[in-house]
Amino acid sequence: MKPRHRQIAGILLALAAYGVAAYIVLTRPGTVLSDDGRVTIRIAHWQIEEGPPAAMDALIERYEELNPHINVEQVMVPGKVYKQWLRTQLIGGESADIIEFGSFIGGVSDIPPRFFDPISSYLEESNPYNVGTPLEGVRWRDTFVDGLNTPPDTYIENLSNYYAVTLCMVTMRMFYNPELLQEVSGDTTPPATFTELLALGERLKAHNAAHGTAYSLLAGSQFNGMVLMFPLVSRSGLDVLADMDRFYLQGPDSRDSAVEFVRGSWNYRRPELERGLETIREVSKHLRPGFRQLDRDAAVQEFLRSRALIIVTGTWDATSLRRLAPFEVGVAKMPYPTMDDHYWGHYAWSPVSEGAGGGAMAFYLNKSGKHKAEAIDFLRFITSYEGNGLFAEKSGWLPVIREVPVPEYAQTYLPDFRGFVVRTDFMRGFGSETRDVWEQELHLLISPNGGVEPFLGALEPRFPEALRRDVEAEVRNGYLSLRRDLGPLTSLSVLDRLEGVDPERRRSRMEREGSQNLSEARLYEAVAVLRDGPAVDR
Repeated sequence: MKPRHRQIAGILLALAAYGVAAYIVLTRPGTVLSDDGRVTIRIAHWQIEEGPPAAMDALIERYEELNPHINVEQVMVPGKVYKQWLRTQLIGGESADIIEFGSFIGGVSDIPPRFFDPISSYLEESNPYNVGTPLEGVRWRDTFVDGLNTPPDTYIENLSNYYAVTLCMVTMRMFYNPELLQEVSGDTTPPATFTELLALGERLKAHNAAHGTAYSLLAGSQFNGMVLMFPLVSRSGLDVLADMDRFYLQGPDSRDSAVEFVRGSWNYRRPELERGLETIREVSKHLRPGFRQLDRDAAVQEFLRSRALIIVTGTWDATSLRRLAPFEVGVAKMPYPTMDDHYWGHYAWSPVSEGAGGGAMAFYLNKSGKHKAEAIDFLRFITSYEGNGLFAEKSGWLPVIREVPVPEYAQTYLPDFRGFVVRTDFMRGFGSETRDVWEQELHLLISPNGGVEPFLGALEPRFPEALRRDVEAEVRNGYLSLRRDLGPLTSLSVLDRLEGVDPERRRSRMEREGSQNLSEARLYEAVAVLRDGPAVDR
């Protein structure tokens, strides 16, 4: 075949492939050229672990059985690219009708006021899918274990509204390999205290040296390392938070703690935080070398291949571990330091509540979605007694709706709500700028030749300016949020004047005005602190 003919053949082949793809997309149920008459809504999330995708398929199948005029599509996006994918989709107006989202993604506080609709009014109504169940007639919001009172991801304080419903609860747990424990320690019982955990690590080193093995105590990756480390600092810093607790909230949240840093109220030289940094360094010795360069799957594989005795992760990995491990996986609570651990727990108040985060897997309503009524209806179904029970059964994850039975194997996942609440993440909670600084300098804390002093020597010159940029970003987003809420509040006030005072409308307005007043006060305080620093108190 002549070169020109090959070129023409290639173009024709590409056009044919494009035509087939376009036909498939345009004729799928609910789209432009479809003739099945159904409305199509899409739900996007990043939970591609073992369990949730199959559970979502089961929810969709049951929902479509109840609502044959609606077609629901599940859109699964890997977590690594979710943030970039989401922004691109939202800006392009092509995103799903229902979107999983969380402020912990970092650098996304502008997204809710720009792209999501509040759902407060819907949450005040009962869920019609709960008729005939123990939750019949109960206000939708009150059917959730935590009442959706879990800022910043369900109720967004500076927007004075509920924006999301959650589908499950997650907790952090220590998953262990009983067979390896038996081999190393002669016992299948996991460590119950932080002192015992460190002692097991030393025993493992001796076992490796004597038998030529290379087991790790803790499976490691960049992700697992971070979720293991940040509670070590935050729990040790409860005393620091108590000193700044001007609003008597069991300590300020990360946003207020950032403002307090600029004010000069704390720094990483506080003995409590230095001890937390020391604890991070000690724990990092028990993860395999180079774990910071590995992705999350590497830690899971290390554990599943019996190369690590323990993996500390969230219950989002529980189903994958149970189904894929060639051994029976044990589950226990991670033994974080307490004052009983003397040196390591000298500043560690306990117990610490596991309920600060409440529900998880939060879903939001896309402001530009074309089928909002159907999207809300689907959210009602998946968070109903039947729907959430079906999700828990198929996914192996904890339900978030009251009265939904928890399987026997999942009882160990249930959160303990008793104790102090940690509301500030000193490692990654202040924003993307400070998070980057921590990421870039952490090697100086955990490397064999590093330590607390080298780390702080590198962190301290960079952290204050990075934190100021994070606070400035919060201020910008705060102004944006307040402006968006001003119109609805003014409208409610005008309606009272024109139609007379409606008690329910007045209650809603008073709550939102009170929340906005507090948000404004915190915003103006942040502006003053950015301008004057410690001098703001003089």
